[in-house]
Amino acid sequence: MSTTNLNELGHSLRSIDQAFKNQIEPYRQDLWRFCMHLTKSPWDAEDLVQDTLLKSLSVLAKVYQPVNTKSYLFKIASNLWIDQMRKTKKHTDIIQATVSQDKLDNYQFELIEHLEIVITLLTPTQYVTLILGDVFLFKGKEIAEIIGSSQSAVHTNIHRARNIMKEKHLDLQEVILKDYKTDVQTSKTMNLLLEGFRKKDAKLIASLLDENIVTDIVHSGFEMGANETRNNSLNDWYNIVRDQQDIVVNYIELWGQRVLVEMEKKQDNQLYLNNIHYFEITDNKITYWKFYCFSWDIMKRAAEALEVQLNARYYYHIF
Repeated sequence: MSTTNLNELGHSLRSIDQAFKNQIEPYRQDLWRFCMHLTKSPWDAEDLVQDTLLKSLSVLAKVYQPVNTKSYLFKIASNLWIDQMRKTKKHTDIIQATVSQDKLDNYQFELIEHLEIVITLLTPTQYVTLILGDVFLFKGKEIAEIIGSSQSAVHTNIHRARNIMKEKHLDLQEVILKDYKTDVQTSKTMNLLLEGFRKKDAKLIASLLDENIVTDIVHSGFEMGANETRNNSLNDWYNIVRDQQDIVVNYIELWGQRVLVEMEKKQDNQLYLNNIHYFEITDNKITYWKFYCFSWDIMKRAAEALEVQLNARYYYHIF
């Protein structure tokens, strides 16, 4: 298929994608909360939501029976996460089998709490079943349809999981997220990037872009190449911030990931969160740029963690 034909197909797919997003919008916040309960990480939750939306749209063309939208989304998310956990457990088992016992005692596994529970106490299916039933209040029949199981198996899994959680004094409450560090070392390129944001200098930022940069605008689109990024998302950014007041940017570690946090300081002396940017830099050039301004859920939690306001009117629910 030629490039021209692919572009034409892309135009058609964008209309379908927008119609799909309009249909799932009433359930998107619940989907994000569900993914957050599964992953316990805002970054991983956002990735799981994106993967769920992409797969649910692509699979939809092969589903011929009527579907319940919320259950369908939760089913896709559940299957993706369960598969991920099975691969993670397999990887962990391999490590445990290959690392000698004397080294294993000092081996630092970077496993967050829910993963330790799933691997050592609950199966991924039990964990998903428990969250669907006890947090999102799906009925046994609905859970069975979501995870592809029988109602009797669902009730058995919930009963076992509840007993284990009770025995270990664990709960399924959503994590309160306020973890961030400000003492993060910066490179020469990052310092120039910070300067570009503070001075609203799009040309300086553009000069740091690798020729083949990939720009991921979460929930909105991808741009491939410096020219596309410069002429689209970077230009859009400039058109917004040039009319704003002081731009305050900090390079911090937020929930374990290093990001650039962009805020506007208004006349009321309050900070308002504009955007969160993630960068990958190779040979002093930005090769990957990801930003989250269109993700209401992660932006809302970030503002709460940073104890700032939101510049919500610019971005939310316009994807």
